[in-house]
Amino acid sequence: LWGWGRPGAAIEVSFAGQTLGAHADTEGRWRISLQALDANAEGQELRIQSGDEQCIIHDVLVGEVWFVSGQSNMEYKTRHMASNLAEGQVLVDGARLSSVRYRRINDTHLSAPREDLTRGSWVLCTPESALDYSAVAFVFANRIHRELNIPVGIIDCSWGGTPIEPYIPKAAFVGHPTLVKLAALAKSGDIEEIKAMRGGTFVRDDGWLAGVIFNGGIAPLAPYAIRGALWYQGESNAGEGQDPRDYFHKMRALITGWRQAWGRDDLPVYFVQLPQWDSYEWPYLREEQMRALYIENTGMAVTLDLDNANDIHPPNKVDVGERLALWPLAKQYGRKVTFSGPLFKDASYTNGVVNVDFDYADDGL
Repeated sequence: LWGWGRPGAAIEVSFAGQTLGAHADTEGRWRISLQALDANAEGQELRIQSGDEQCIIHDVLVGEVWFVSGQSNMEYKTRHMASNLAEGQVLVDGARLSSVRYRRINDTHLSAPREDLTRGSWVLCTPESALDYSAVAFVFANRIHRELNIPVGIIDCSWGGTPIEPYIPKAAFVGHPTLVKLAALAKSGDIEEIKAMRGGTFVRDDGWLAGVIFNGGIAPLAPYAIRGALWYQGESNAGEGQDPRDYFHKMRALITGWRQAWGRDDLPVYFVQLPQWDSYEWPYLREEQMRALYIENTGMAVTLDLDNANDIHPPNKVDVGERLALWPLAKQYGRKVTFSGPLFKDASYTNGVVNVDFDYADDGL
């Protein structure tokens, strides 16, 4: 828990039987870490006291919080899924889940990191409110909640049409020439050169430049206690006139940048590989996405096999959310579930015979 008060002021926080104190620093900032808490679906009061000032936050649950981000297919609302997919409507009809809550980030992009969010609040999950959730996040949260029977919170900072660059902290644009050049061109505002460079992308305006969505909507969240992050993006780095090369390095910067922001080197990040689409560039970007699996504590939901009728916004977000949920169910929550299809590992050549090894194929193909 953290906040702001008068410089040097004493701060006292009370929640779930714990009472802890601290003092604001010379700039008025304070931070208090509670001891680990068991999951609890019963709403409790969080009290914060400083002198004669008191803030009481009601109906606070303890559970698993996941951060989700990306472009339009992550932003794609449950109402569109339900209206186009019978299975989606069934999930919505059963969505009276007071222990599932959703927090949409509506703050705009900024050139420098924002300290606090300015708009929005938590929304309880009902068949009506769920219609405005991210469909992928709704399905994911629904599965995690029903599997574990504990509260699940989703914080959603997704923005349709955006490339990956604005979600990456500016400090993470290091370690590869494409990243270094992108940061320099973003600083100078040279949009045309960004479009023309290797690994370049289409930039509509300043909201598509390096780091600006992170500054406006993600930086204020850290170090909020999240279990992990979900990422569904790539279309706007593999469209017409866009170069999917070096997307792996951008994903590496995204993942390491988020981990540094949260102070969590092991923060799990699970992502969606792009589905079917009649595009020359998309297969290249899928390959770049698969390379990101070399980064520790990551996982990929494959969607190429889903029949999307060449729809760039496929309504079947049920399989996407379910496949994403399998990774943490296996890795974070200890469930014995199959969480990935076979992935190529290695090939050897002996006497004219090729032997191919796969990960996640113990029982064969």
